[in-house]
Amino acid sequence: MRVTSRINPRALSWAVGAGIGYSFILTIVMALSSLIVKGFYPPFQFSIAPIRSLLVSPVEGVIQLLILAILLLFVLPIRGNLISSELKGVRRLALYTGVGYLVLSLLPYAITVGYIQTYVGLVIAFNIINGVIGGVASSL
Repeated sequence: MRVTSRINPRALSWAVGAGIGYSFILTIVMALSSLIVKGFYPPFQFSIAPIRSLLVSPVEGVIQLLILAILLLFVLPIRGNLISSELKGVRRLALYTGVGYLVLSLLPYAITVGYIQTYVGLVIAFNIINGVIGGVASSL
């Protein structure tokens, strides 16, 4: 007996789009937090990767990890049975995209080239990859 799971293509495309958007929002929030920390502590380097920030400048890394944890916890407290069942996919999407962000945000720093266009391109690429992975994983 073979059991097949059918994924609704429309729901999958919405989940992937939402994952890409959420990944870009995480990147913008991490960039702003890095700029704010850099304003108070000028010797730190600009970084959008919380794991890299934790190794290079622990203060910035801890702040970025706390912000990421707050953004992930923001989607968790949902009261009521009806709304909770409806938004279960949103919780999974935020969780998968947030965890993927920790790993995939290291991509722009893994490939070092002196051109800013390469850095921006790698940031865009990892956000798209992270959103697709998070959207597909949350739809399964």
